[in-house]
Amino acid sequence: MIPKVSIIILNWNGLEDTLECLESLRKIDYNNYEVIVVDNNSSGDDVKIIQEKFGDFLKQIIVNESNLGFSGGNNVAIDFALESNADVVLLLNNDTIVEHDFLTKLVKASKEYPDAGILTPMINFYSNKSIIWSAGGEISKIKASGFSAGYNKEDKKFRKNYYCTFASGCCMYIKKEVFAKIGLLDDNYFLYLEDTDFCYCTNKAGFKILFVGNSTIYHKVQSTTARENSLLPIYYSLRNRLYFAKKNFPNIYYLSVFYLLFVFFIKVLLSNNKRELLFTIRNSFYDFYTNKMGRK
Repeated sequence: MIPKVSIIILNWNGLEDTLECLESLRKIDYNNYEVIVVDNNSSGDDVKIIQEKFGDFLKQIIVNESNLGFSGGNNVAIDFALESNADVVLLLNNDTIVEHDFLTKLVKASKEYPDAGILTPMINFYSNKSIIWSAGGEISKIKASGFSAGYNKEDKKFRKNYYCTFASGCCMYIKKEVFAKIGLLDDNYFLYLEDTDFCYCTNKAGFKILFVGNSTIYHKVQSTTARENSLLPIYYSLRNRLYFAKKNFPNIYYLSVFYLLFVFFIKVLLSNNKRELLFTIRNSFYDFYTNKMGRK
C-alpha cells in the first residue's frame, strides 16, 4: 500500500517563503500526496496570490479568521486531512524547501520501521546546505524542552537512521494512528513547545520517533515572531516550558522551575535590555500561574 500523505503548510505573512516552499513540493517524486495551505489571517494578499499561482496544485487553502498560532492553525488542517482519509500528515514549515525525494525516503523508512509513529528528515540550513540545523533530538525533563541533535555539524556524519525522542515541528511525518491515540497539538501552547509536547505524548503512548538520515530538507531559520517582537519568543518559550513541565512530569516540576529561573537570571545579567527582559520573564510566570495560555 502506498500511503496517502497530506502535507500541511502554515502561512502567516510569509508569502515569498511559502511560494518557494510550494514550488519545491511541486517537484517531488512521490505520487500519492496532497498539499494543504493554512493562512493564519495574514495582513496582505497572501491567500489571493497563493491561489493564483498554486490553485491547481493545492488540495485546499484554509483561511483562518484570526491568528491561531502554530498549534491551532495546524490543527484545523490536520482535522481536514484526517477527514479526507490521509494515512499520514506531514507538518512542514513554510520557510523550507525540500529535496525531490525527501518524501519517498520518509515513506520507505516508515515501512522499514513500523513502530515509528513520527519520522523526521535531516533539516539543514538553507544558507549552507551541508550543515545541520536539526537531525532529530532528545527531550530533557529538567530543562523542559526538546533539543536538536547535530546542530551546526556536517551532515555526512549523521546519515544513519536512529530513534530519538524529539522531532522539530519544522518537519514532522506523523502517522494517523498517532492522532487517533493522543489527539491533536495542544492549543494551550499557541507557539513554541507544541512539537516537544506532541513528541513526548507520542513516546508515552508507545510509538517511537525516527530520524531518517537520507531524507533532506533546508530551513531558512528565520522567525516571523522575532521580527515582529524580539521578546515574544522569550515570553512563549518560558511560559510554555513551565506548562510543559507541569503537564507532563509534575513530580520533578520544581526542578525545572529552578533550572529555568537560573537560566533566565543569567540571560538578564548578560542582557543590554535588562528592564524589558525582566518584565517579559515576569509576564511569562504570571500568565502561566494564572492559567493565561494560548495567544498573548
